[in-house]
Amino acid sequence: MASVPTLSEEPHATSKHTLCGYAWGDVSAALLRAIANADMARAQRWAAELVCSELGLGRLEALLFHAWALHAGSNLPNWCHLWNTSSNQLRNIFTKTGSDTKATRNNPIIRQLVAEAVAYLVLVTKKPLAKLPTAADCFKEAEAMRSRLRAGGGAGDQTATRRIWAAGIDGADLRTVGNEMEAALRANHVGRMLFWIIWIITLDQQTDAPPAKERGPPHLPIKQRKSIIWFLITLLKDISNETMYLAVDERNGMFACLETMWSKLGNKGRRDCIAAIALQLQEHVQKKRSLSLGTSSSIAVPYSAIKAATSTIDTIYSGIAIEAQRFLLETPKIVGLTKEAQEPKKVKMNVVDKLHLVSELAGFRY
Repeated sequence: MASVPTLSEEPHATSKHTLCGYAWGDVSAALLRAIANADMARAQRWAAELVCSELGLGRLEALLFHAWALHAGSNLPNWCHLWNTSSNQLRNIFTKTGSDTKATRNNPIIRQLVAEAVAYLVLVTKKPLAKLPTAADCFKEAEAMRSRLRAGGGAGDQTATRRIWAAGIDGADLRTVGNEMEAALRANHVGRMLFWIIWIITLDQQTDAPPAKERGPPHLPIKQRKSIIWFLITLLKDISNETMYLAVDERNGMFACLETMWSKLGNKGRRDCIAAIALQLQEHVQKKRSLSLGTSSSIAVPYSAIKAATSTIDTIYSGIAIEAQRFLLETPKIVGLTKEAQEPKKVKMNVVDKLHLVSELAGFRY
């Protein structure tokens, strides 16, 4: 039996291209599309492409979390705990290899962990994220909402908002929007809840955003730690703990993924993941009131199906190894991709050329 080919030391990804020469954005979009379409072969292929490319593993962990928010949500609530545990293991292995991409992509543990996480997302029954209002939608309703609040039509103090709002540190407006969002969540007003979530996210980008207590994780810059978005996340976490949504490790896994992958999620990824968590909480609160909660929160995908889907993962990596070499042979050399491709050398002028240039600038003609 022939040995499984491994990727050589020569091919490298660049800031614009993955290992096999694809644009980063194209690979990310292809992976999300494959998960949405339940296309196991393509999903595993593009996830492996990111594992094999420099800096791709960090992109992958945030991208899969975003894919969960877009296509799985409450149908796979404790996947986040699984992925948070796996991503911590991936980081530890990557650190122990001295940040060596070659050793990382050839590590069977990393290949298996990534393949299993992708397989769960592909096999689960899809639950697309609800359509979210845009910032423009919020601006259209802003004046009517302010008039309602001034007239005393706003929600009263809510339990979770009252617990986390810090007088003298958090702005008064923050208390108002927190009460409104929480009241909408508890009352099953999905549209209004999403409106306030987008309102808070949009307000955070304005120069007149209300001040907020530092609540973000310590690895972020202090300005981001004081973002009012972290007031919203802390509020959702408080509600999840109050309503006993999932087991402790499982509900903490959602917020741990949000914290550790924050910088790589981007604005759209953050927005979608926060909305997905809020929608799960809202759904759980309503089930709790109607006494229709399920008896188990286990992932509804049999492990036998996961095992079958990941049995040929080494073949996918072998194909990438061959494709990467072919890309290097069949396309022009790209600077940074191979050692042979160097930055173009600057043209050096000899003495005669310099004298001619000076003469031209001085207006002399021969």
